[in-house]
Amino acid sequence: MVAPMVAREKTAQQRQHIIESIDELLYHKGFNLMSFTDIARASGVPRGNIYYYFKSKEEILAAVIEYRLDQTSRMLAQWDADLDSPQERIKRFTQIVVNEKANVAKYGCPMGSLNAELGKVQPKLKKISKTQFDIFKNWLKKQFKLLLPGQDAEMLATHLLIQMQGIASIVHVYGDDSLVDGEVDVINHWLDMLAASQ
Repeated sequence: MVAPMVAREKTAQQRQHIIESIDELLYHKGFNLMSFTDIARASGVPRGNIYYYFKSKEEILAAVIEYRLDQTSRMLAQWDADLDSPQERIKRFTQIVVNEKANVAKYGCPMGSLNAELGKVQPKLKKISKTQFDIFKNWLKKQFKLLLPGQDAEMLATHLLIQMQGIASIVHVYGDDSLVDGEVDVINHWLDMLAASQ
């Protein structure tokens, strides 16, 4: 009985390792250019074994998005627990692009670049990928409702997502991460003004 349990656990760990390897590969190379050979090389798992876990690239994408959503949910729950005010939590969200600005300059936003790629010719896959934005948008709506009762939290959350994606897009276009800090400061000043208006 113990042996099958150990085997199942090892299988689950191997699958998780592959997913985490694909997550980084997907960001650096993109979905359409990524091959099973690339996945085997990145994960160190023989190509034939990859097919045991995933029969198609569509299955791979769904698994990576599920992994990203789980990681994001954990991160947002931690922010809710650790930070006292919605203003602090929203500012922690804006800090993401600051912390990742070197990668953003080189590869763009991992969510935005994937959605842009899929949106051109793979709308069904884009619908799956869009859930990465939905989880942030819903969390931001909750924060804005707390910060600005009676205001249009949906509009504010959408506006902030647009601002952040705009920063990521232009920083990537110019390959210049020095653009990030000043733009995030502008957003945080806007948040301070909104909070002060209450």
